[in-house]
Amino acid sequence: MGSKGSKNVSLKEKEIELLINNTGLSREEISEWHVQFIKDYPDGLIDLVEFTNLYKKFYKIGNPEKYAKFAFKAFDNDNNGRITFSEFLVATSFSINANKNDDAQKSLEFAFDIYDVDDNGKIDQKEALLVLSAVYELEGRNVLYAQKTVDEFFKSYDTDNSGFLNKKEFVTALLNDSYFRSVFLAN
Repeated sequence: MGSKGSKNVSLKEKEIELLINNTGLSREEISEWHVQFIKDYPDGLIDLVEFTNLYKKFYKIGNPEKYAKFAFKAFDNDNNGRITFSEFLVATSFSINANKNDDAQKSLEFAFDIYDVDDNGKIDQKEALLVLSAVYELEGRNVLYAQKTVDEFFKSYDTDNSGFLNKKEFVTALLNDSYFRSVFLAN
């Protein structure tokens, strides 16, 4: 788990510049995040158990375990079962900056990556139901309503009746529909 290692976890200048460009955060904000991250995860990595425990700290009412698995998979860009500081900060910055107009699209694109469970570039109703049910559990809401919500969403936005939404369709739908945006995104 995240600690114990003696790995050098300092940030290189190139990594800082990439994070500035990809997160919208300042050098100082990145440094503050990094200090806290290394304090919590001294080896500079988070595994799934630690990540789930992090979600449990923030979502005390619901059950975050299922959603944490989906989010972890989306955060773990190199699929090595560990999240680095950079992976964590890039993904987290989308939710931090989600209310800024220029970052709303990036945030929704990241949400698409969470919902695209099989990584095939599209979300079908089964995937949407799987992840939305996890969002409902995360927030302590009744999961029985998830199926109705997914049905309504696809009825409204799967205009070609293909049975799936690609990233552009999903992002456009949530950018333009505040109700579904509030339902599909974990708060």
